[in-house]
Amino acid sequence: MGLARLRLGWRCFALLAWVCGVATHSRAEEFDLSSSRRDSVIGELRYTMAWRGDSLLDIARSFDIGHDQIINANPRLNRWLPKVGAEVVLPSMYVLPPGERRGIVLNLAELRLYYFPQGRKAVHTFPVSIGDYDWRTPQGTTKVIAKQVDPPWYPPKSIREEHAEDGEDLPPMIPGGDPNNPLGRFALRLGIPGYLIHGTDQRRSFGIGMRVSHGCIRLYPEDIEKLYAMVPIGTPVRIIDQPVKVGLRGDELFVEVHHPLVDDEDPLFDPPTLEDVLRELEPFVREGHDVGLNLVEAAVRLGDGVPMSVSASASGERYWTDKTF
Repeated sequence: MGLARLRLGWRCFALLAWVCGVATHSRAEEFDLSSSRRDSVIGELRYTMAWRGDSLLDIARSFDIGHDQIINANPRLNRWLPKVGAEVVLPSMYVLPPGERRGIVLNLAELRLYYFPQGRKAVHTFPVSIGDYDWRTPQGTTKVIAKQVDPPWYPPKSIREEHAEDGEDLPPMIPGGDPNNPLGRFALRLGIPGYLIHGTDQRRSFGIGMRVSHGCIRLYPEDIEKLYAMVPIGTPVRIIDQPVKVGLRGDELFVEVHHPLVDDEDPLFDPPTLEDVLRELEPFVREGHDVGLNLVEAAVRLGDGVPMSVSASASGERYWTDKTF
């Protein structure tokens, strides 16, 4: 389906839902990977409309999108009070992370987790929060070594001291099931000592899709419940930091480039350059794919994490062409 037709279809659907007052909420879905071993682009760009009282973060959670992800895709909208009826881009299109499609793959640069169920050609994907710049989530390979429902939280001394500096007396233990427990209802314990993939409490849910944790990987409460039910103990986990991803859908070549939000920017993080992206594209060029350099430059300049077609035959049309060119 062409991008123009897809855009029109989703706009009509969003308008109908908005006029009728019908929620357009959509939870995480399973993507079928059986059609082609080479295809590595899943999902589609979609659209909805802001309803009275909805922030962009409310909309993000409804469509299983993270904080930074929806802010980057809608830079002209107020994150707290978007205009009623404003068109909101839902950037629910992804290039799969490079490497083996096995178990859990977490890409720190895009604040997103991918789960490839064993024995099936499918993938589930979820937005996550990761460690901030003083509590970085480590890269590497590990596995799920335990699962726990209603895990208690024993905040380490360093975190209790941090809270004390802000005038908050944090107890030495918050029991499982407590509505203020930041681990939420479900947790997957990793082989890296002290690190979990877990849910969160409702108060912290707006932070999903940001670098705000003390190193653990947080999911929306409804997402961790789904992931917990699917993932067996022993599942391999690979944590990478890949700000540039390149993939194919049919013969069309896509580039996905991630820059951090300005207000979240890591002083040690260098945004991807044109040379970085061209290096990732080199294997595809050797295979005979023609690349439009102007489209690659546009993808680097945007750095919004939305896959962009860079095939020389592509029109380069996006949901805001005046920003792109």
